[in-house]
Amino acid sequence: MANDINAVINTLAQRSRVLEGALSKIAKDHSDLLKQLESQPRSITEEIDSIPGRRIFYNFVATQIFTVANDGLRGEAMNFLVSQDGPLVMTHYPMVVWKPSAPDVASNFGQWSPVSSWPLPAQQNTVQDRIDLSYEMIDGGSQRNFQNAAAGPVFSRPDNLIPLPVPTLLAPNTVLQFIPTYENIFFDPAATNDTTQGVLVVSIPSYKIVNM
Repeated sequence: MANDINAVINTLAQRSRVLEGALSKIAKDHSDLLKQLESQPRSITEEIDSIPGRRIFYNFVATQIFTVANDGLRGEAMNFLVSQDGPLVMTHYPMVVWKPSAPDVASNFGQWSPVSSWPLPAQQNTVQDRIDLSYEMIDGGSQRNFQNAAAGPVFSRPDNLIPLPVPTLLAPNTVLQFIPTYENIFFDPAATNDTTQGVLVVSIPSYKIVNM
C-alpha cells in the first residue's frame, strides 16, 4: 500500500516539474514577445491616439466666389487656421461643392452641384451649369505641399466621404491652404435666367484634439 502511495506521489511530482517547465517557457516567450512589441515603432494612428486631449468632431469650411472670368485660372488660396487649443487631424479627402450665387433669379440658384463633370458623358456637359476643378493642398506651418502637382478631382462627396490613406496631423496655429484651379467653367446661356456667379464651398472632415 505504501509503495502504491509513493508511486502516485512520484508521478505527481514528475508531472508538476513538467508543468512548471512548460509555464516557465510560456512566461519567457511572453516576456520576449513584450520586448519585441515594445521595440516596434508605433503606427501613425497609434502616435495620434497617444496625444492627450479631448477629441471633438470638426469641419473646416471656407468659401470662394468665382465667375467665368476665373475659367482656366488658379484661384486664390482658401485658408484654414488651426486653433491654438490643440492640433487638428484630417480624416478624409476634402468635400468640395458649388452653387450658383448670382443673379438671385438664376435657374439653379442655391442648388448644390459637384465640381467635376466626370463621369457624365460629354453630350450631357453642354446643357447644364458646371465647373471642373483641380486643386493643391499645403501645410502652411511646414511649407509642405501635399502633392507634386495640382491633383484632379479626388474629392469626398456628401454621399461618400473618402478616407485619407493615413490620418494627417496638423499642428496648432498652422494654416492649411486649399488652392483650386478652375479648369473649366460653363454657365448655360440657354437657361431662362443664366448664372453669372458661383460660390465654391470647401469642407475638410477632421477632428480637434483639445487640451483638457
